[in-house]
Amino acid sequence: MVFSNNDEGLINKKLPKELLLRMLFSLLLNFTWSNPECTKYVHSIGLDSFCNVAWNILALDGSNWQRIDLFNFQTDVEGRVVENISKRCGGFLRKLSLRGCIGVGDSSLKTFAQNCRNIEHLNLNGCTKITDSTCYSLSRFCSKLKHLDLTSCVSITNSSLKGISEGCRNLEYLNLSWCDQITKDGIEALVRGCQGLKALLLRGCTQLEDEALKHIQNYCHELVSLNLQSCSRITDEGVVQICRGCNQLQALCLSGCGNLTDASLTALALNCPRLQILEAARCSHLTDAGFTLLARNCHDLEKMDLEECILITDSTLIQLSVHCPNLQALSLSHCELITDDGILHLSNSTCGHERLRVLELDNCLLITDVALEHLENCQGLERLELYDCQQVTRAGIKRMRAQLPHVKVHAYFAPVTPPTAVGGSGQRLCRCCVIL
Repeated sequence: MVFSNNDEGLINKKLPKELLLRMLFSLLLNFTWSNPECTKYVHSIGLDSFCNVAWNILALDGSNWQRIDLFNFQTDVEGRVVENISKRCGGFLRKLSLRGCIGVGDSSLKTFAQNCRNIEHLNLNGCTKITDSTCYSLSRFCSKLKHLDLTSCVSITNSSLKGISEGCRNLEYLNLSWCDQITKDGIEALVRGCQGLKALLLRGCTQLEDEALKHIQNYCHELVSLNLQSCSRITDEGVVQICRGCNQLQALCLSGCGNLTDASLTALALNCPRLQILEAARCSHLTDAGFTLLARNCHDLEKMDLEECILITDSTLIQLSVHCPNLQALSLSHCELITDDGILHLSNSTCGHERLRVLELDNCLLITDVALEHLENCQGLERLELYDCQQVTRAGIKRMRAQLPHVKVHAYFAPVTPPTAVGGSGQRLCRCCVIL
């Protein structure tokens, strides 16, 4: 007997409980329970009772539940479910994701914080009912917290950040995206207490200005990833401060910060040589001069989003081709000055031959089938975006895919409308989006 009342079975002693849980789950999942003969046999040898007993013993042992993610299981949970989880798991629980659980509020999370004081990773993305009260509870009881996601928790204010800074000083990752009540005062309070932050995501925090970045510069010298998407009040002054104080940066998102100029790229080039990811979509004032300096100093670049950087030309691609051999993903959508010659340099470079996986050329109106011929050198290319590239043809795409059969090409061709039938209104047909 594997399981007995005193839980002294041989398998229990020899195998980890996590493995036993997986074995039981696989057995319950894969056995042909719908077959009457199988069910009869299982019952005759007591396997069904064994599974029930074994599952109960293991499932009710809180030490087996150190990581729980409800997103892929059930998000319409009520607060009492979280309270029950916290009471069962207690101090064993290290990681909990309640992403999308919109029914969970402050009261249940207070109970959770009181019971699960060893929690290190907590995801509350989309838990729109929670307020500053939840952050007070976390601050009071969860001092070991390292990773906290508060994305779209729109009731969060600066008071939450003050509480977190006082009680969660081990915090390394904080996501405040779309918490649009946050201001520079909240950021100052946060970074004074959480100086070990490595990743700070502030997408859509539209009230933030350069002074907030000055506070980050003063205290967060270990920062590796910073996201300022759609923080439209940010200017070059703030980016320069960040670059000078946080020279360990590897990922920076400035998309939608439309006031930035080459001064920001210069600061990055001179202060952040480890930069791997730069997202600068819709920064329409950036030019070849800024990207030239960046490419010559940041040789580890792997991903760049330059969508709607409308002033850049093939010169930027030439510099990236020469100096950035690790480039894997590049978006040039709406960069209407890019031509086949720029793609030629990219395709013949080290990154083109060995690393490039994703290339987006939507609305690059000067790109033709010649560029596709050049891209045949990019043997690792997995995805190519060509929407509204009006000089690219179906035949050109077909020829390229004959050489690169694994690549996914997304393209758009103008609708083809046949003549109206004589004497009547015949059906009008079109072929629009083509995914090859």
